[in-house]
Amino acid sequence: MGWEMIFKRLEVENFGPFKGKICLNLDVNNAKSDSRPIVIIGGKNGTGKTTLLEAIKICLYGRFFKGRKISSRAYAKYINQKFYRDGKSEPAQYASVAVEFDYAMLGHVNNYFVKRSWKRLSSQFVEELKIEQNGKVLEDIDEDQWQDFLMELLPPRISKFFFFDGEHIQKLAKERNENEYILTSINSLLGIDIVERLRSDIKIYAARKAKAINNRIELKIQEYEKRKKSLENRLNDTLEKQELMKKKISQIQMAIEDQEMKIAMEGGSFASKREKLKTQKKSIDEEIEHVKEQIRDLCSNLLPFTYAPDLCRALKRRLIEEEREQQKSAAINFLNMSLDKLIQGIEFSSSWNSLRISPEDRPKVVSIILSELKNKIELANNSCKEIIHPLSSVEREEILKWIESALNDVPLRLTQLSLQLEKLIRTRQKIEKFLFSVPSDDVMHPLIRRLGELHEKLGRYQEKLSSLEERERQIKNELNHVMRELQKSVEEKIKNENIKERLALVEKAQNALEEYLATLREEKVAEFSQNFLHCFNLLFNKKHFIQKVDVDPLTFNVNLVDCDGDIIPANTLSAGERQIYAVSLCWALARSSGRSIPFIIDTPLGRLDKEHRLNIVERFFPNASHQVIIFSTDTEIDAATFNVLKKYVSKAYLLEYDVAQKASCIKDGYFENREVLPIYELQ
Repeated sequence: MGWEMIFKRLEVENFGPFKGKICLNLDVNNAKSDSRPIVIIGGKNGTGKTTLLEAIKICLYGRFFKGRKISSRAYAKYINQKFYRDGKSEPAQYASVAVEFDYAMLGHVNNYFVKRSWKRLSSQFVEELKIEQNGKVLEDIDEDQWQDFLMELLPPRISKFFFFDGEHIQKLAKERNENEYILTSINSLLGIDIVERLRSDIKIYAARKAKAINNRIELKIQEYEKRKKSLENRLNDTLEKQELMKKKISQIQMAIEDQEMKIAMEGGSFASKREKLKTQKKSIDEEIEHVKEQIRDLCSNLLPFTYAPDLCRALKRRLIEEEREQQKSAAINFLNMSLDKLIQGIEFSSSWNSLRISPEDRPKVVSIILSELKNKIELANNSCKEIIHPLSSVEREEILKWIESALNDVPLRLTQLSLQLEKLIRTRQKIEKFLFSVPSDDVMHPLIRRLGELHEKLGRYQEKLSSLEERERQIKNELNHVMRELQKSVEEKIKNENIKERLALVEKAQNALEEYLATLREEKVAEFSQNFLHCFNLLFNKKHFIQKVDVDPLTFNVNLVDCDGDIIPANTLSAGERQIYAVSLCWALARSSGRSIPFIIDTPLGRLDKEHRLNIVERFFPNASHQVIIFSTDTEIDAATFNVLKKYVSKAYLLEYDVAQKASCIKDGYFENREVLPIYELQ
């Protein structure tokens, strides 16, 4: 079989620009061969192409059609706008969308017919959802669970990789923030929302168990919770400002690239010299960032303890003292356990024969010895000091190593890194000074002056970003302190309820979830990397140009590696290559989902050049899935392009606006040799 889902037909009635009931046959199984997976639907802008794509998503997901649940008010406003209206009369009183599809599971194929309809009541409407399975109303599942059933068949977090428009590709290619998109996409593929819900449930369970009677502790916890919430709000605000600043920096960097291109075209050897200096500066910037990252790592680990050496030494002495006390306590316990055997050994010892003690006096002697031993043991036991840190020997040794490192290694390392950072910054300042001091002629002067202004603006933005990052670190440090104090208060509180063991299990469960997620992400990233390499090389003009794709499982940064092992940054690709890069990324994510679902693509080709457009048509469209539904204008897929594509097309339709009917109609064919399809009622 090879497929999981296939659309058979789409029906709309009084929806968007469509008047009355209209049906599209989308089935590709009755094509002349398996090599015709494409259904193409052409139309000028405004004829209803995007409406048909939205109709499929609304039919399946209702209020979840945007990938998330929208408010009832927003949904009602959207649906009200979708009722057909001819401009003069009132909107239609009834509208509907319906989809028929086959769905395969465990080798068995079921046919589903899903219809979502709306009936107007004054300014409001009533929605009805209908599902049929193999020609009969779905009865195995309660009607109020039908929406959940549809979302389990094809979760919105998965369908977004198969239902998308060309503007999404354009945005991804232009904004250059694919690592964030990959992160959220990998999370969607893994169903992180489900795991997050489990983690939330675990936290709720822990919070309920942590309720205590002690009002003083409760007030303390409430105060820490209040501070925690305030800090989290400040942190979120800072992160949002960082994102805004990063976008501004990205825009300035793109403007600098354009300006430097103008200078390169005008300046000749000067531009070459400037490129060399720019390369040197970029290398130093990377070294500076690397050193800063090492300093941040020190700050987030043992550095705070370096500033409290007396406390560290006191803790070290205490841990060593407690180790001796634990050994002493263990020895006392051993003596207590062995005392009876020792007395028995004395009573029946053959040594009595060499002593002048009568058998009648022997018990008295034994009693005296026993009493003396017990007194000594009790005296030793009473002299044992309290153990404040009940640690294992391994844990104690680890903490002692940390203390030693905080007192000696960390300060030395921080000094070395600080000196290295200072040296790098001075070097960068010299290069920047030289860059701005190079003389220019009358033609170059305004270009260089503009470039200088852009660099100054970039510097200001980068300083603001650094300030925001520093504020983020400060807030996080304060938040960590509050979290630690909150944790201490909670631990004090739960002592009264004797639930420490249960909360420890909760922590283990949370740690297990984190490890599980990390492993899943790593595996999925590896799979995505292979799929991305396959898709990119298939669509790229330069054959076997890329030999490897490295995706960092933590940052999700993508590095392309060529046949010589050199890294090719994605931002060095041309605009057309970035388009191919973005298409490959989306295609790889779809392949990595493990689902065999139809592709639906709206306005697919955008601003691609001729060669890359041909690659998309010949290599992507026929191979994207077992069924590919394309919505296109005649400028994106023109007659020449369609002639290349038509050998893969099983059905072709055209949407045209009928001025007399004041509605869009469907015709057979693609902008040529068309025949009007009859509008008919579904049986």
